[in-house]
Order: sequence, then structure tokens, then C-alpha cells
Amino acid sequence: MSKSAIKNGLIIDEKNAVLPITLREVQCNYSVYEALRVLHGKVVHLADHEKRLRESASMLNMKLPSLDLESWINKLIEHDRLDDVTMRILVVGGKDVQVFITYQELLTYPNSYYDEGIAVTTYHGERFMPKCKTSNLLLSYLALEDSKSKGGFEALLVDRNDRVLEGTRSNFYMVKGNCVYTAGDEDVLSGVTRISVLKALKELDMKVVLEAPKLSELKDGDTLFISSTSMAAMPISTLDGKRIPCDFELVKKICSYVRLHELD
Repeated sequence: MSKSAIKNGLIIDEKNAVLPITLREVQCNYSVYEALRVLHGKVVHLADHEKRLRESASMLNMKLPSLDLESWINKLIEHDRLDDVTMRILVVGGKDVQVFITYQELLTYPNSYYDEGIAVTTYHGERFMPKCKTSNLLLSYLALEDSKSKGGFEALLVDRNDRVLEGTRSNFYMVKGNCVYTAGDEDVLSGVTRISVLKALKELDMKVVLEAPKLSELKDGDTLFISSTSMAAMPISTLDGKRIPCDFELVKKICSYVRLHELD
């Protein structure tokens, strides 16, 4: 069966979910997006994702019309009989705002990533408008490709002050003793999953310090991990080619908390 998509509330064939390359807003990447999970036919944290989508649009002075995202998404779920998928909402600004909703197979990862940890690399660079989820992803693309070429799964972005802010597609945390260090909301995209991670840390009686650790400080951390919608919480076992310590059970507890509360 061919896949469908939504364009401004209407069901279309996915192959017709396209944008003209001559459109100025396309050429300038004047767009915002959200990626979310659908589990058992239900959308995870839709209200939170829609809130962030509108906040991102507002930061770009993009005027959004009234969007009935829940109805549109449910229409697509029912039409294509979807169960577990990853959905993407793309909003392209301009005189006539265009909203596309597409989906792909649910993004999952091998159990070994959680049991044994992942390899990450570091990359010097700062995202443009870090609090805004725009489609300006060139830095993230370059950093991730660099990481892949070195056998890494993710790249951590290091700013001009040598602070480790976030991953190309994830939030970043360093555990040291009973404290967890992570960049402040003003410096990174405060993801929906990040909020759940911070709640999990509170449940575990850990102190959260909203301060990005320096690159030189990572070697003194007890555990490093990342989080995102698709990953939940994932432990890091190798940094720039060197093995590092990691409390896998702690990260698994955080991961379980995130997954447990997805359909609250």
C-alpha cells in the first residue's frame, strides 16, 4: 500500500508531499519542525510538541494559522492504519504557510546501545538560534557525518567557550556524584524528552545543575548520556575513541521512566 501524508489538513499521496525549489522560503530554510512518536495508534506528548512548534515559529516571526494537528494526525493514522511510527511535522512559512505531516517506521535502536553504551565524538560548532527547532541543520549534518566517519553514533557540539552543549540530535548530560550537569535552556533546544529526563532525575533524588560542562571536565564525569524522543536516555561508553566509565543501570532507570510516562 502506498504511503499517505497530510498537507494543510488534507490527505495526499506521500509522493506529492513536495516543495518547489524556487520558493524563497525553501531556499532560505524558513521552516520549523517537530518529530514525534506514535505508539499503538496514539501520539506521544502531542500538546508539548505543538507548544514547542508554535514557540519555534514565534522566534522566527512566522505567523501560524489555526492548526488542528490532533485531528490531522488522527486522520492520517486512521487512513493508513498506523500503529507504531515516527511522525514529522514540517511547517514552511511565508505568505501561504504550508504544513506537512509525514511518517516513517518507528525509529528504534539495538538493545546493545543501552546495555553497552554508544560511541560519541566532539565537534566544535554552535547551532544558529539554539532554542528554536528550525530546519537549518547544516551544522548538525556536518558534525554527525564527521562522527560517523570516525565510527561514532553521535557528535557532541562544543561552543567557543569549550562548553559541551548538546548533541546534533540529542540533549547531553554529565553525572558527577549526585549532580547532573546539563546546559541551561537558553543555550539548547529544551526537548520534550529532556523535560521527562529532568523529572526522572528528581525522582532519583539527584541534583540538576543547569550548567554546561567544559570539554576538559568530561574526563572527570562518572557517567555521560544523551536523550531524545527516539532514544529516551542512552549511555555513552566511548568519547573521541577512548573508553569512559558509565553507570548503565542509572541510565536505564532514567530511560525506563521516560518510556513509562510517554502516554501519560
